[in-house]
Amino acid sequence: MAALRRFTRSELSNIILRSCGEYISLNRDLPIITQKRWGKYKASPQYTESSKYTDYEVTKDPQEWECVERLLKPKSIPIPCLENKEYPSGWKPPVSKPQKYPYYIQRTKNYMQPVYLEIFHRGLRRITTVRKIHGNIWILETELKEYLEKNVKKPIGVRTNELSGQIQFRGDYVNLIKTWMNEKGF
Repeated sequence: MAALRRFTRSELSNIILRSCGEYISLNRDLPIITQKRWGKYKASPQYTESSKYTDYEVTKDPQEWECVERLLKPKSIPIPCLENKEYPSGWKPPVSKPQKYPYYIQRTKNYMQPVYLEIFHRGLRRITTVRKIHGNIWILETELKEYLEKNVKKPIGVRTNELSGQIQFRGDYVNLIKTWMNEKGF
């Protein structure tokens, strides 16, 4: 950047042109390149006229507007087909009703299961968190803990937060919890 600034100075440009064998006056034939650095947002020039910037055209044609709507972000998340079938991605829709069990695990706004893995202390501590739990959280905790201990064959530390509707398991059990939720229909 500093080298570019040096070449834009008129004295240095004169020296370069003289060394080429022919001297051209910079004032008439070649434009002088100047740099203006705006250090702050407030010091930069304000937007004045739209003709200086990108050209645009306003359309009222519905056929052209269909092409624009395809590019826009949807206003709401589309409701997926909630049939109990196998999808290529492995996603399963929720088929359980809230009245079926004394507890209910609600899906996220993107219809995903609210099971998350949190990694702390440079990867040494892993905590699996189940969120969006409604109803009797204590029955859910005992059932999930029994299922995990049966599959892992070791005791598991659990922390339950009734107010926020979360259960945390010490370890990485995301896949096991998601398979249990698919079996139950959550």
